[in-house]
This record gives sequence, structure tokens and C-alpha cells, in this order.
Amino acid sequence: MKTIIFNLFAAILALSGPIAYGQTPMSSDNGTTPDSISTVAETATSAGQPLATRSGEELAQSGDSAYAADNFVLAGELYTEAMKTGGSSAVLFYNLGNAYYRQGNLGKAIVNYERALKLDPTNADARENLAFVKSKITDRQIEEGSIMTTLWHNIVGVFTADAWAWIAVTLFALFLGALSAYLFSSVIIVKKICFFGGIVLFLLCGASIIVSFAAADRMENDTDAIILPPSAQLSTTPREARTRSEEAFLLHEGTKVEIVDSVATTSDGKWYEVKVGTGDRAWIKASEVERI
Repeated sequence: MKTIIFNLFAAILALSGPIAYGQTPMSSDNGTTPDSISTVAETATSAGQPLATRSGEELAQSGDSAYAADNFVLAGELYTEAMKTGGSSAVLFYNLGNAYYRQGNLGKAIVNYERALKLDPTNADARENLAFVKSKITDRQIEEGSIMTTLWHNIVGVFTADAWAWIAVTLFALFLGALSAYLFSSVIIVKKICFFGGIVLFLLCGASIIVSFAAADRMENDTDAIILPPSAQLSTTPREARTRSEEAFLLHEGTKVEIVDSVATTSDGKWYEVKVGTGDRAWIKASEVERI
């Protein structure tokens, strides 16, 4: 039993480090447009203060002020600078996504909503805004996988890796309690309940550990990318299509692809082989996508 406990906690401690959390953003306007920003105090810095001398929090506050004044380009620049100075957070990615959406840049908006959800899967505002923007892109009909695959991704995305690890710890503690009650209770009905309940708790604990590892892997995964230009012609070879036979298919801004390979040459530059939907593969210029 001691070996089992040691192995469980060793597995949990091996998970990814703490995840950065920002302030809680306000919800979008009735789910119709992603235009909200997080509530912060007005910046105390002067308008002429150089960016290099300002903290990440001050830059974020200035970004909020610029957003409120409908200066979305400046807001995006300030949010980006805030992350360079003070580190990234789910709220900054969320607000940056809103700023890009207001500029009409759906691809960049989706990238940043996805990044916000990577850091904080419980960010309901980012999830709602991501779904809203995705409803506006041309290639939203592309299937991302089977029903079971989608269900698995949804389960993994419910909580962070740390949260799933704590759930596993809690379930294991309950399992130990059920085991103790089974060993020391003299009441038959209690022993039966603790026996079968302990089995369920142990299985759920194991499942939580598996999900926590999957959530940690999702955090570190950088193979998913978003197409940025309004349209991108993919090729069957890592170069510009020279004939119709070398044209694979056309994708549009905001479509998610999975990078599976890359090639860089002096003549054609860097290209990614990407997988779209359930398995179609083709090559695209590296400059036309951005990793999430």
C-alpha cells in the first residue's frame, strides 16, 4: 500500500508546473459579441512615459484604457508589450483576442482565445468568444475528429492539469477512507458499500491521473496552428503550386491545422506539412500560420 501511495504522489508531482492565472474577465455582451475586457484601475502613469520603464500591470491597464477608447490597435500593442514585460496570462490573451477581433483579424483573435484556454480551461468568456468567432470563419464545417475524440478533448479541457491532480489526490484519500472502513467495520452493509465504493474511487483516481497527464501534455503541445491570411492555397509539395496537380486545397482565415512536419530550403523558404480535420494533409507556407 505504501508503494501505491508513493507512486501516486510521485506521478502527481511530475505534472507540469503551476499555471499562470490572470484576473477574471467580464462576460461578453449576451454572447453576441466578444467586446468585454477585464476590470482594472485607471493607469497612474503619464501618457508620455516610455514603455520600457512601465511594468506589465501598468501596460495592461493602459491597454484596457485604449480598448475602452476604441483604439484597438494600440490596445493590442500594449497587451503584447505587457506580456513581454510581466509575463503572459489567460486574461491578457483573452483581452488581446478581443482587440484583434475588433480589428477584424479573426485568425489572430482565435489564436489568442485558444492560448487563453490553454492557460485557463475554465475561462468561460474565452470559450464563448472563441465559439462566436469560429462561427464566422469560412471553414467551420471541417470536422476535427470523431465524437469520442471530441468528448475526450472536452473532458481534458474542463480543468487544468493541477486541478485534475488535486482531484486524484482527493479521490485517493477517499479510497483510503473506504479501505479503512472496510477493514475495521464489523457491519456487513458498511463493508459491502466500502468495498464496492472503494473500487469505484480507485478507478476514478486512476482516470483522473491519466486525464491530468493529458491536460499537461495539452499545455505543452505546440503542433496546433491557425491560418492567418484570408485564404491560403495548400500544395502537395513544400513549394508554391506550379501546376493544378500540385494544388491540394484552399483554406481560409481562422482554420485550425495540426503541424506534422516542416521543411526549410533557401529557394522556397520554410513550409509546414499540416493535417486538416480528420486526416487530409498538405503543405503550407510557415508564414501563413501561427502556432497556438
